[in-house]
Amino acid sequence: MTRFIVFANRKGGCGKTTTAVNVAHALAKKQKSVLLLDVDPQAHATLSTGNAEGLKHPGIYQLLRGESELKDVIVSTHLERVSLIPSSRYLINFETEFSCQEGSVIRLSEKLSGKAGEFDYVIFDPPPSAGLLMMSALAAAQEVYIPMQMHFLNLEGLAEMVRLIYTVNAAWNPNLRLAGVIPTFFNKNTRIAKEIMEDIATHFGGDKLLPGIRMNISLTEAPGHGKSVLEYAPDSTGASDYIELADRIDAAEIHCHFE
Repeated sequence: MTRFIVFANRKGGCGKTTTAVNVAHALAKKQKSVLLLDVDPQAHATLSTGNAEGLKHPGIYQLLRGESELKDVIVSTHLERVSLIPSSRYLINFETEFSCQEGSVIRLSEKLSGKAGEFDYVIFDPPPSAGLLMMSALAAAQEVYIPMQMHFLNLEGLAEMVRLIYTVNAAWNPNLRLAGVIPTFFNKNTRIAKEIMEDIATHFGGDKLLPGIRMNISLTEAPGHGKSVLEYAPDSTGASDYIELADRIDAAEIHCHFE
């Protein structure tokens, strides 16, 4: 069964794209086939996988407009077993063109039927907003993982994301669920991190709190080289943290039959 996963947060700078790219590669190293969808007009996932040429290739925007078929927008990456549907700045036009059209939220889900099911994982990287692109990714996914810095001000953003998940679940996608919260830029020894983790565990359950991603300069440097941190600095804490996170996500497969 293909698992449809979205890494999402309404707040930028939380390590969302870094998490999507590195989890995709870590899962691929576990012999899983992965399709990474860059649903953000900033195209950071496209650039982070070394696919600058993908910016000129028919991608998610052409797919959503019906100009290209799914098979024509999937490109290979240099990461073995990781394929990509690239994004570009043109994607920003999707919100304007389709926001008032009936069925626009489920358009992406409909376009993914068929060939996307050939992958073990389909991973969405949407923009940090509550607009049509974010809603489209949530409507097409099953599991939502929220990367989040352990700051008190981010708890309201977490609550907003949970409300958004419930909205999409009720209106378009009854299979959507919150699968976990991923602490990013993480230092487990700080008092604030401990307090926020306790708060998350209290409100959502300890099983929803996933392994944290420690602060590591290699995570910042790797995208500039068009590489995942597993390639750029395989012995770094960033690489080991994302391998552990991917192991945890992959092990949760038995719980992905929704009620």
